Amino acid sequence: MRRALAAGVVLLALAAAPAAGAWTKLTGDTLQNIVDPSVVVTDLGTELIAYDEPQAGNLKVIGNGSTQTLASGLPFVGDAQILVTGSTLLLYAGEGTGVVPYGSTDGGAAWTAGKPLPGTKTGDVQASAFLASGPIFSQDGTDFIDVFSGVSGALALNAFPYCCGYAESLAVDSTGFAQIAFWSNATGQSGYLYGPIGGPYTNLTGGKESLANDERVPLVADGAGNTFVGWQTGYPDANAFIVSTMRGGKQVRSVRFVHAFKQPDPHMALSVDAAGRLWALWTQDGAVWAARSRTHGASFGAAVHAAAPGSVYQLEAGALPNGSVDAVVNTGSNLQDQRLLPGLTVKVAKVAARVLDDGFPVAGATVKGGGRTLKTNAAGIVTLAGVRRHAAMAVSAPGYTPTGFRAP
Repeated sequence: MRRALAAGVVLLALAAAPAAGAWTKLTGDTLQNIVDPSVVVTDLGTELIAYDEPQAGNLKVIGNGSTQTLASGLPFVGDAQILVTGSTLLLYAGEGTGVVPYGSTDGGAAWTAGKPLPGTKTGDVQASAFLASGPIFSQDGTDFIDVFSGVSGALALNAFPYCCGYAESLAVDSTGFAQIAFWSNATGQSGYLYGPIGGPYTNLTGGKESLANDERVPLVADGAGNTFVGWQTGYPDANAFIVSTMRGGKQVRSVRFVHAFKQPDPHMALSVDAAGRLWALWTQDGAVWAARSRTHGASFGAAVHAAAPGSVYQLEAGALPNGSVDAVVNTGSNLQDQRLLPGLTVKVAKVAARVLDDGFPVAGATVKGGGRTLKTNAAGIVTLAGVRRHAAMAVSAPGYTPTGFRAP
């Protein structure tokens, strides 16, 4: 068994709920497949999506029912990162003069550009986070993953002075512990690496060869001292998507979504809402899949999925206050999104069925079929007495993706 799975491994067999509805096209066909959007949800529940149009040199933000152009006609524009800091929003954009900060004090309705931060480089801004001392962000390249001060642009630390580290994410947990996760092909340090910024790093893949990842290695923190990192195993094709829970830099458990993937799957994303509910998203066989955890990553509810709107080159997500998640994909020429609702799990016995959400009972769910319409009680249980044998039963509840089962 790989070292990364030694601490509290859960092998998760997910009962797939029905597919979701249609995707919404967010942009024109003006993007390249390397554009990785930044998705955040503000304290007021507003979702914001920042993205760049490299050929036109534009930097844009979707939110509040409109798309704003923050900059246009730039000789170079790269990926940006939005950072929520209470009532203030910060955006760090990679431009030809280095990283340019933008700020908003009205929830993203208006933005003000600052001056280029002098210590930074031309290139994408890969990740950002907020420390007690102020904001930080990162850029990467040959022989460096540099972490910068978001106030002065001064180099805080070269977090990985080797060739090469890619696709980093930054997160700060509720205790103030700052962490990084990334993929490396450096000699003797290849695989998915995680740890405090600057190290020492834990090699999640145990040094085993893994699929190259120059997209995001997802890393997010909740408000209860937990940090979650998403990674994958297998080569030349991935054989599992894994979500590990970290506390104080130590791995406490992992949930393994076991699948037989084909390249380039899985694209991976994680997002946590204000209530501490964790969403894990991944791509597989032409669909975007998602599962929600209400147990701080110890377990997940039933997975739901939506057929992808075409090829998927980038995947990001925003967990929303109502318990749903917004999946955002780059199809190679545009951004599209779809809201996904959590799935329902049904456990069937001889005379009853129980409807659950990640192990929690779902009261008031409607169970319909076999000539009967029933409601689950406070324990999520419904009695099947009088329902004809093997009848197809449909299960639905507000805020959930419907599912079904066969009566015993």
